[in-house]
Amino acid sequence: MLSYRKELEGLRALAVIAVIIYHANLKLFGVQLFQGGFFGVDVFFVLSGYLITGIIRHKMEQGTFSFRDFYWRRAKRIVPAFLTMLLITSGLAYLILLPDDLVVYAKSLQSALYLGSNHFFYSEDSYTAAASIYRPLLHTWSLSVEWQFYVVFPFVIWVINRFFPRYMFGLLLALALVSLQISSFIVKVNPDMAFYLLPTRAWELILGGLVTFYNRTNIGSSAKGSVASIAYQSLPLIGLFIVVHSMVFIGHNVPHPSFITLLPVLGTCLFIMFSHKGDVTHEAMSLKPVVGIGLVSYSLYLWHQPVFVFFRFIKHDYFRYEQFLLLVLVSFAFAICSYFFVENPFRKKEISRKKIIFILIVLLISSAFSFFVQKQRGYPERLGVVTTLFKDLNDNSNFKMNGIRCHNQPFDKSCRVMSDKNNVLLLGDSHAGSIGKHLYNESLKQGMGYINLTPSGCTGINTVRVKRKIKGEVVRKKPCEVASEKISAFLESPTTPKMKIVFVTRLPQYLSGKVFNNGLGGLEAGEDYWIEANNGGSAKQAVLDKLSFWASLGHELVLVYPIPEMGWDIPKRIQQILGEHVLPKSKKDAYNNLIISVPETTYQKRTSEAFDLLNNVEGKNVSRVYPHKVFCTEGHCAANDATSIYYYDDDHLSTHGAKLLVNEIAKYLR
Repeated sequence: MLSYRKELEGLRALAVIAVIIYHANLKLFGVQLFQGGFFGVDVFFVLSGYLITGIIRHKMEQGTFSFRDFYWRRAKRIVPAFLTMLLITSGLAYLILLPDDLVVYAKSLQSALYLGSNHFFYSEDSYTAAASIYRPLLHTWSLSVEWQFYVVFPFVIWVINRFFPRYMFGLLLALALVSLQISSFIVKVNPDMAFYLLPTRAWELILGGLVTFYNRTNIGSSAKGSVASIAYQSLPLIGLFIVVHSMVFIGHNVPHPSFITLLPVLGTCLFIMFSHKGDVTHEAMSLKPVVGIGLVSYSLYLWHQPVFVFFRFIKHDYFRYEQFLLLVLVSFAFAICSYFFVENPFRKKEISRKKIIFILIVLLISSAFSFFVQKQRGYPERLGVVTTLFKDLNDNSNFKMNGIRCHNQPFDKSCRVMSDKNNVLLLGDSHAGSIGKHLYNESLKQGMGYINLTPSGCTGINTVRVKRKIKGEVVRKKPCEVASEKISAFLESPTTPKMKIVFVTRLPQYLSGKVFNNGLGGLEAGEDYWIEANNGGSAKQAVLDKLSFWASLGHELVLVYPIPEMGWDIPKRIQQILGEHVLPKSKKDAYNNLIISVPETTYQKRTSEAFDLLNNVEGKNVSRVYPHKVFCTEGHCAANDATSIYYYDDDHLSTHGAKLLVNEIAKYLR
């Protein structure tokens, strides 16, 4: 049986502190502190694998292993504190979040209750994406991975122990190597899948389990000065150094998880294997304050993310140091209460009927909350007098026809209602997708057919390809290339009727390769992406030539010039400002005097290359729509007016903004 080791609590403390600092996104002289703090989760994985493998092997050797007992003990350890956090976080979410954000929260809550939130967040944003800092339950993905591992792994060990006991170490090592190889392959083609899912993470937990095969009996008993003594003193220090070095110096731009992740994983294994009384790392990691943090590390991990996220919603996107310290204290307060009043009572004592009833009630309340929030679309009436400000903030790219989302569909499954006479073809990326619903309605209103071809993050032009940086690696968007080829083949086929092509895409981003900075503190988060010409020439010229060619084929082009970008997530920016006012009337008064905007000169500088491209598209049947004439007046491009908000994030139009733009486009469809 594994004996209790205080220094491992210290390792947990290091892991959770690294994760917390990473999630705070603190910077010193422009460099993020603990930029590899996410490796703290990998340390947790190794420790968990070590712990449960040791428990299972010991019980099997004693002939007392029971699946029921194993899962019951794991549930007592994980579930009560987890459910308590979900319950309180849901109440705070109801009070703080905007309707759309509350709906997303409810969906993540539903997945967390089934311990499958890693799959939910895989289907959403990247862990390192801008939106991730507004996800209160994002951190639950790792708990889901662990629980899924707990479900499968005991059966694996049981089968091996039953039929191949002599080969247990080798078979587990083989499984770990296969998982690592899968991870290193998938991270190159789908980094988010590699990050979130169990098959690409299992190797970390299994390697932790393999440490239990090492006999620690003679550690520390070697004569001083001997080679063995020096090794035993050095190896835990080397392991801890590797872990800390990874957390401090290896940023999220590296492929992860991959062979690079072996550094903190093997460093953790070295520390677990060789740390012993008398070595400097053991003494440092066994200090009472460090052990104390380790004891509450699970609850601290549970609570820090909701605390950070809700603060960001109310106040600022980025923390000042004094704010960070305050939030850490608040997180510790929640964690200590959780540890003493929830974790310990459930883990160390028999589960009474009252405790079971408590868990069932929390489950029922949380499930009902998730269901009704989604059904009522986030309860917008919660916002009182400012309800109308946020009523049209829908993500219009979720527009559906016949139950199928139109945006980002493969060409063969694209939404289309063909007419024998005239057809409108909406072409572009998510900027086009954000107006799809309203352009569809306008097309039908004018008796025209409608086709939606809006692959995400894609121009739809087959003479260029989109590239982007994902965790440090430049990758091509191959689905975009496939979609663009099919779009071009369709438009250039002699059997295709002449179309009214409404071309809407984020050309300033594709041409500059840089995310938007408004110069006023609004810096779009996220990774850069750009286009390159397939022939190695000018991407700008390649797009221009293709558009002109389509016009020469007889298609009518409605070129929609760049939509002004804001740099701030507008609903959240407004919510932060209104959050400083408590009374409904003061919120309304504050909003009446609030117009968020960026200088039109900033817009002009950002879009000059795009304007030059679109201005030079040739053809008699080319029309031009200028969004800045809709949203920009008196030298400023506004994000809202006295009654409505034009954007549902930093650059995509809300329902109201989309209606305003489509009203201009409609003039050229007649």
